[in-house]
Formats: sequence, C-alpha cells, structure tokens
Amino acid sequence: MDKAQIKEKYEHFREWQRSPNAFQIKSDDEHVCQCCGHRFVGNYCPGCSQKAEEGAIGWRSVRQSFMDIWGLGSRSLPRSICHLLLRPGYLISDYISGKRQVSFPPVKMLFFVAVIIVLLVYYLIPLLLGRPFDVMGEDLSNERLGDWIQGYFAWTYFIIALLYILPTWIMFRYAPRHTRHTLPQGFFIQVFLCVINLVLSFILLLPFALINYIAYLMISWIVLIIYYIIAYKQLFGYGIWGTLWRVLVVVGSTYSIFQSLLELFNLYGLSQEVAQKSPIVNNAINYLAYGLTLLAIGWVINLIATKLTRKEFKLTKQ
Repeated sequence: MDKAQIKEKYEHFREWQRSPNAFQIKSDDEHVCQCCGHRFVGNYCPGCSQKAEEGAIGWRSVRQSFMDIWGLGSRSLPRSICHLLLRPGYLISDYISGKRQVSFPPVKMLFFVAVIIVLLVYYLIPLLLGRPFDVMGEDLSNERLGDWIQGYFAWTYFIIALLYILPTWIMFRYAPRHTRHTLPQGFFIQVFLCVINLVLSFILLLPFALINYIAYLMISWIVLIIYYIIAYKQLFGYGIWGTLWRVLVVVGSTYSIFQSLLELFNLYGLSQEVAQKSPIVNNAINYLAYGLTLLAIGWVINLIATKLTRKEFKLTKQ
C-alpha cells in the first residue's frame, strides 16, 4: 500500500468520523404503520416513530426484546462505545447539538459500562486467575482511602468527571464550535468522557496492571490525556496547540482540586485533637489554591486569546 492509498483511506476515515450516520431512505414506497395506521414514505412513521419494516411478531422480535434489555438494540451500546472510541468529540458534538438518536443514552451507558466492568474485575477475572485481583496495586499510602476507591472506582471516575465540568466551561466557552456551551451540556460531555475513561482503563488493565501497576498508571494517564485532547479538539474546533494548553489547564486544575478533596477525606474518622495537629488541612488548602490559581491564569490567557471571538459573538447576538 503506497502513500496515496494510505492518504485516501485516512480521508475516508475522517469523513466517516464527521458524518457516519448519513443514510439514504430505503425506498419511495408508501407504508402503512402497523401501530397507528399512519401512511408515510421512509424508514420511520412520523406519527409514532415505529419502523416501517416492523411486522408480525416472530423469533426476531424475541431476540430483539432480549437485546433491548442489555442495550444491544436500537442505538446499541457496543456501537455507541465503538463510535466513542473512534470519533469521541464528533459523537459528543452530535449529541449535545440535539441529535439524541446518534448514541445510546449516555447516563444509562455509563451505568451499564460501570456494572459490566465491576462484574469483570471483581468476579470473572478473579475466577480465571484463581485469586483476588488487586485493582489498585499496593502503592496507596492511605489504606482506608484505597479500600474505598477500590470498592467504588466507577464512582471515583464519575466524581472526577463532575469536577471537569466547570474548568471545561471556563476554558472552552469561546471555542469555534459550541461557543457558550451550557453547564448541562458540560454534564453530558463529561459523562461521555467518563465512559471513555472507564473503557480505556479496563482495556489497559489486563495487559499492564497484571505485570506492573506503576507502568499501568503511567500508560493509562498518557493514553487518557491523548484521548481527551482528541475529543476536545473534535468537539470545540480549536487547533492542536490551542486544544493542548487548554486541556492541560483543565486536567491540572481538576487534578489539584480532586487531590484537595482526597486530603479532606483523610480527616474522616479522626478525632478533633488529632485533626488539628495533622498537616492534612494545610495540604488540602495548598492543593485547592494551586488548582484555582492555575484555572485563574488559564482563564485570563483564554480571555486574551479569544478577544476577537468574543467580539464576533457579541455582534451576532445583537
């Protein structure tokens, strides 16, 4: 395969990333909806949304019913995860733009993915290994905190995802795409990214965590940062460098704020006398101050960098 063929395949892949759901109407035949009796042309009834090809109940209906339970029917869970891994920012952009049918419902997807991974990590893998699988490794200095994260790692990912909402809104609110995106839109953005986080962490878990947990952590961070840069670039439309420094501000400030919360978590269960002598409070304040300072600096630089965009936005609003 020469360079021209590779370039052509890459261009086809890029076109698919931007618009994978373009399809032609199957036929110009008129249909009568089996549900509401509406006459229409196309794939779906405009009255009740039932498929044109929906007919008498058969074994296919039985199979589809069982598939729907696990999210394998319309807007299937595997298909949505596949799109989320191959075109993360474009899928998220489609969804928050109002195209709800392009993806499996994101919150339900997060729930299903978390449940499936928990079952695999805590039941199937230990069964195959013949021993309990230590997900978190042995490098956590706080055993109580480590036990909580190990037992509720999906919730840990979700809490971190929620912390990303405000920094993302601050750093990308004047982006070429989704200018002035709202905080509710930011919630769904982070739910999708949380799914990516869980899926990639699990994919990397099997080959690396079983061998070397520290290598697993480093590789996971690198892969996730790359995915976040790709997702934010596709979603908000900045160039690679404009996306890179904004993502680093978002990740750095969020990580510091999360570390502050972890330090405060360590105070839980300590007596008042011990808590007063502990450096935990100072550590928490330092982490929080660092995160807020980094976010404030990023906000100022972003205001300067987006001065022209903000002027154009105000003019269009008038």
